Parts: sequence; C-alpha cells; structure tokens
Amino acid sequence: MKSLHAFTRSLIIASAALVSVSASAVDFPLRADDINLNYRYTTTNHWSKGAQADGFDILAQRHIGNGKWSEFKTDNADTTLNSSRIIYGAKIRAMDAGTVVNCWRNSPENTPGSNHAKVGEGYIAYAGNYLYVRHDDGNYALYAHAQPGSIPTSLCPHNAVYNSTGKAGYVLNSEGKVSGGARITKGQVLGLVGNVGNSDRPHLHVHMQTSADQPVEIKFDHGQTTPFTNQTASVNASWTLLQGKKLPAGEVMIWAPHSVAYWTVNNIPDERMQAWFNHFADSGVMPNVYACTDNGQIYNTGWVPSNGSWQAFHGMSLTAFTKKSNDLANLGYTRYGWWYCGSVYTGIWRK
Repeated sequence: MKSLHAFTRSLIIASAALVSVSASAVDFPLRADDINLNYRYTTTNHWSKGAQADGFDILAQRHIGNGKWSEFKTDNADTTLNSSRIIYGAKIRAMDAGTVVNCWRNSPENTPGSNHAKVGEGYIAYAGNYLYVRHDDGNYALYAHAQPGSIPTSLCPHNAVYNSTGKAGYVLNSEGKVSGGARITKGQVLGLVGNVGNSDRPHLHVHMQTSADQPVEIKFDHGQTTPFTNQTASVNASWTLLQGKKLPAGEVMIWAPHSVAYWTVNNIPDERMQAWFNHFADSGVMPNVYACTDNGQIYNTGWVPSNGSWQAFHGMSLTAFTKKSNDLANLGYTRYGWWYCGSVYTGIWRK
C-alpha cells in the first residue's frame, strides 16, 4: 500500500467550464463523463503533412484484460454498426471560443469499414458533418465526422444533405461557407461523434491551423495521458497531467477531464487512487467524501465543484494524520472531514 498522497488546489471557480491554466491552451474536445467511468480515449498522430499535421483522430476504449483494450461496447458487438463503438454519440465540445465560418450537418453516415459512395463522388466533403471555427486569436479549428443532424441549426444553417455539385478530395464542403456565423463558447456542446465523410469508423477528428493553412500545435489545459504503445496500457498505469502541454507523440491514452459537477466514485483500488485524485482535482472539483476500507486498500469518494483553497490526503498513519491536522490548522485550514480504516487515515481540509 502506498503512503501519504496529497493534492492542493487554490481557488477554482465552480462552473460548467474548466478553468484555463495557460493563455495558449484549450479544452479537450471530449469529457470523461460522456463514457463509462473506467473507459478512456485514445489517439495517434493523424497526418504528417499539411494543415492537419498536428491533428488527432480520437477513439474511446474499454479494458478487456492483460493491458488490452477494445473500441466496442461488448465483446460480441456487431462490428458493422456505428452504434457498437463506445465513442459513437459522445458530445463534441468546443476547445475554445470562436465564430463558425464553414459547416455541414446532414450528410449520411458510413458503414464501418467503407466510405459512403457520395464521398468518392465529391458530394460529401472529407470532413463529413463538421464545424470549422475561427478562434478569437485568428487560428482555425475543425471538428469533423459528426452524426447527421447532431450539429444544431443554431450553429450551422445549412440543411442540404449533399453538395449540389461533386468536387472530390475536398476536406470542407464548397457550399458550407457561413457569413455572420454563430458564436460559440469554450466547452459548448457542438454535436455528437459520428462516422461521416472520409472515415472508416466512428471517431472525432480535430486539428487547428492558421489562415495560411499551416498546422498549429494543440495544447490542452486539462487531462492526463499515458503511453498506449502497441495498443496496450495497464489499468494501473502512471498518468501525467497535461497542464497546458500538447499530447505526447505516437499512440496515447487520454483521461479527459470530467465536467464540473457532483460525482461519486466508489471501490477505487489504492494503486489507482492517486490517478483518480489528480483527475478530479484537475477537472475543477474537490473531495467531500474520502472514505477508505480494507485498511486503505479501497477508497469510496464523493466530489463537488471546487470553491476556495483545500487540501486532502490519504494513506496516513495516525501520527501523520495528527501532525497534518495541526500543521494545516496553523495555516488557517479547518478539517472538513476525516475517515479511518484499520491503521489508515484520510482527511480533507478547507479554508
């Protein structure tokens, strides 16, 4: 059993939006709470050239044993159905504030493994159903392959199914330009993940670029990553907080942030507790329940929107717990709650 884990957070505003830790960083476009608590997102580098060079194709996966993961909801899922994929229908969220300048919303979906015939004929753009957004810093972001009709008309006024003339090989629809486009806010839901356009399975493609079609590195405020080399990652993997950095190169597993809300997660093994702790604290929530069982082998937790400064520790002996209480009291903290299981103590302190 590990000993004495901690995390400290200063003021985080309790709201639907996460707090930025870097002026140049953006929100991850998906949230952990849109899939099962124990599922994770994965990605690889998308394309080595052009405007998409720093883009990503994002999937969602569940652990199936021995460090292996699956994109499918069940072991016996019908692989010909888009709805069999975990990521299908996840909410796409705006990475940053901006204005819609090009969009499409009603093209039909592909069958997994092949493109719709109209893609090859040029009546469906490679991006499928998408939003192309000019951020307030002048750069652009593409959110591609959304489910038909899931992008609201308030964001995309185009209701045609196909482009009126075939122009094969284009990422965006030639008739998708928008004048006086809708404003979007950081974290706003834009649509649902689908499988439309140049896409062999449900996934979200995102990339950022300049007005001169040069790629822009995407740096994310929140989330954690661990290597996913050869499509393999331990459920007890070590995670690294992004905190304003870009995703590592290659195959990566991503623990996206949770929405700021009220959450309960129980039966967390001790060897995973620190990663869960960092995940929730990084997401803008703080613990209000931090109970342990089985002499600190299992933790049952509750989380609420962060408000003010707080500290929390687990895996402490009675001596360490007593000293921590005294030290934090001298710093102006009040003990909010404490729990023990056998010889192990946990505690939460707030200002």
